[in-house]
Amino acid sequence: MKKIIGFLGLGIFVVGVFIRLVASTWGVLAISLFVTGIVLITLWAVLRREALKELLKGRKLFYGINVVVLVIVVLGIVVAVNYVSTNYYHRWDLTANRQFTLSQETDKVLKGLRHGLKITAFFEVGTGQSIRDLLADYAYKSKEVKYEVVDPEKEPTIAQSYGISSNGVIVIAYNGKTIKTSQATESGITNAIVKLLRNKIINVCYITGHGEKSLSDMAGVDGYGAFKQALMDQDYSVKELLLPSIGAIPTDCSVLIDAGAIKPFFPNEMDVLTKYLQDGGHMLVMIDPLTNSGIIKFLSKYNIEVGNNVVLDQVVRLFQGPSLGVEPIVKQYSLISDITKDFKGDTIFPLVRTVSPGNSKNPDYSIDSIAKTSNTSWSDADLKILFSKGIAKFNPKVDTKGPLSVAVQGTLKFGNNTARIVVFGTSRMVTNKYINALYNKDLVMNSISWLSKEENLITIRPKPANNQQMFLTQSEGKLILYMTVILIPLLLFFGGILAYTRMKRL
Repeated sequence: MKKIIGFLGLGIFVVGVFIRLVASTWGVLAISLFVTGIVLITLWAVLRREALKELLKGRKLFYGINVVVLVIVVLGIVVAVNYVSTNYYHRWDLTANRQFTLSQETDKVLKGLRHGLKITAFFEVGTGQSIRDLLADYAYKSKEVKYEVVDPEKEPTIAQSYGISSNGVIVIAYNGKTIKTSQATESGITNAIVKLLRNKIINVCYITGHGEKSLSDMAGVDGYGAFKQALMDQDYSVKELLLPSIGAIPTDCSVLIDAGAIKPFFPNEMDVLTKYLQDGGHMLVMIDPLTNSGIIKFLSKYNIEVGNNVVLDQVVRLFQGPSLGVEPIVKQYSLISDITKDFKGDTIFPLVRTVSPGNSKNPDYSIDSIAKTSNTSWSDADLKILFSKGIAKFNPKVDTKGPLSVAVQGTLKFGNNTARIVVFGTSRMVTNKYINALYNKDLVMNSISWLSKEENLITIRPKPANNQQMFLTQSEGKLILYMTVILIPLLLFFGGILAYTRMKRL
């Protein structure tokens, strides 16, 4: 019994130290085990005074000191490794789609933190492992971020203090402000942080009344519901403006959007748009081929030339082999534009017409191309034959070979006011079908960030994680089974026997 007390005390002491090393903090359990171990070892020393005196004599003392020194050295190495791995470490994401790497957008947002940001996630034990990993990535990226995962069933007091009554809610607190979200994804959390950082409401006004597509259509492939959702995810307030019914653009419209207009604008509506720009407004225009709402003439006044054509590409098509198509992939972007200078993703411009800077030398109008199609593309101006007969043939007299500009940005000076404008040669790239294709959403949202003077949000946004599967042959499966279930345990078993045999010989 006296011997057992000694071994029991030593075992409890080691377990206490081990828990301290793993948890990197002295918790109640670690302290309790540590103190209990010391007490039992002391008790053993008192009860076994004679044996202890015998131990301190002769050869046994030598072996005893060796064991103590060895234990101290091993514990010292473990402590040093634990300290270094906790405070100085680096992570490598070796997944194919960088699944465990935060996006550029999140990186930029976290760099903008000036105060501590606390994230409290309410998930029951056994759930929410992915959110734990994700929050660890946030804390790894910024020292301002602290997080904890709370089980609302086990800690109802904390849940009630935040007004939480259900599982899966995340509370983010920053600089005295708090926001809740149930989107346990990088996109959901980062967008919530953006809302906390923003000190003002940015209204995005969408023009209607000329055949523009509906912002509430989430089901149809041609609807703009996903586009509206992307704006709302960025914490923009989206309002629809029936332009024929108003005499002026409201002054609280930070960004004005005209996308896919079919019917002509009335002269007084053009006057309203002109006045808006002259007052320093910011406008996004998306104009489709085969339409002429009068906006082409409006844009020409500001040195923006819209072609009456459709861009074709003979080589690059999405998900199909080499052939002629009207969905050119864009890979060339301006390196000086704030919108695209760091942009590296491919975008698809379905049924697009050319949009390029004009030839005017007016120094007040600075227009630059920001996106161009490939060298193999060309513009077809014979739209009648193209759409009625489906025949496309390059005519050097009227058609132009690529690369072709399909989007521009510009600044327009009117006295003390400076307007911003971005024009795309298609509105289809923000339909439900195409907005999430390739990097379309990033390019459009970056344009709106530039228009709203939020250049810090111009970046690549989080992508949804894709499931990665590994397919093994029957022989490969058996090999893994035999190695993990039989071979490795046997090696450990025989290794233990060998170590025991050598110890017996000492």
